[in-house]
Amino acid sequence: MRNKYLLTYVYILAFITIAINSFYTYELFGEFLKSDIKDNYKQIFIAAIALELSWIALMIWFLAEPIKRKDILLLTTIPMIIANFLNNYSLGVTQFLSNLLFLIIFISLYFIGYYLLKKLSVDVHSNS
Repeated sequence: MRNKYLLTYVYILAFITIAINSFYTYELFGEFLKSDIKDNYKQIFIAAIALELSWIALMIWFLAEPIKRKDILLLTTIPMIIANFLNNYSLGVTQFLSNLLFLIIFISLYFIGYYLLKKLSVDVHSNS
């Protein structure tokens, strides 16, 4: 029963990630379709849309076997950290702090998910 709750946490985390990246994809695609955007900016939007779609695909792949693919949770924190710090250069102090807080919370959720899956994987192997 406990394993069911642990997996529920991980599934909810993955679905939230998919939902957030789907929203970003939708927003980016809307910006991409604007006619007044210069071509060099459209190239940036194409790369950003591709990244968001790739992240969605990765999380769907992760959901197929979360216990075996638990390392994905740690690997996906790397682009989150890099993107957050690069984005923070253009923000004011208040936005910087709220952005940093969001990053810390979201990465913590991923590390908790990884820890729970690691614990679950040990439990599964010890019961076999």
